[in-house]
Amino acid sequence: MAKTEEKETLRDILKKYILEVVIIFIGISMSFLFDEWRENRKDEETARKNLIFLKSNLVQDTIVLTGMIDIGKKSVHSINKLIYFKQDSEISDSLNAHIDKAAGYLDFKPNQMAYEEIKQTGNTSLIKNDTLKRSFLSYYTFVTPYCNEWTAVDKMQTMTQLIPEISIYFPVVVDTSNVVSVQEKIKSLKIRKVRNLLIMNAAYKQEVINTFMFTKAAAKKLLKRIDDELK
Repeated sequence: MAKTEEKETLRDILKKYILEVVIIFIGISMSFLFDEWRENRKDEETARKNLIFLKSNLVQDTIVLTGMIDIGKKSVHSINKLIYFKQDSEISDSLNAHIDKAAGYLDFKPNQMAYEEIKQTGNTSLIKNDTLKRSFLSYYTFVTPYCNEWTAVDKMQTMTQLIPEISIYFPVVVDTSNVVSVQEKIKSLKIRKVRNLLIMNAAYKQEVINTFMFTKAAAKKLLKRIDDELK
């Protein structure tokens, strides 16, 4: 009888021990699961904030690009006026305005605050949508650098070739101490080298406009994917 009671006591102790181990295991597992859930929620919230910040940067980019495309088209229009006029009277009244537009260069600086923050904090991995991630990386590592390359070309050609050549004949910026008549300016515009530089400048500016349009389309596509992800 004593042996039976002893076996039952040992069995009860063993059951109690196993039960305690199971309870501890479940408790630890639940704690890990809760911590993981909490971290996932934190990551999701961080990713959402990053996307909202990124969206605001892209909206700004599209607004600036829209304005720069318009400026670029007006600049090319003015250059073409300086190149292809047939009668002096066609440009005499608006000559200085056309020259001002021709002597300017196009520029675009994308807002990269969100991109830099996401990159520096290593939060790119929080973007779980692979298509969105590819579009995001493509925009900032290929599209905008390509755009900046063309704006640099336009700036260099304008500042180092066009303006210095035009300035030989008349000041690009109105200079009251060096007044050059409209007729003298028109005569200078007919010089072959000046015309060729203007033609080249118009070609560069048109290519910059094309890259602006390409960049704007890429920004809008990325914006749509962000909106879809935020829904």
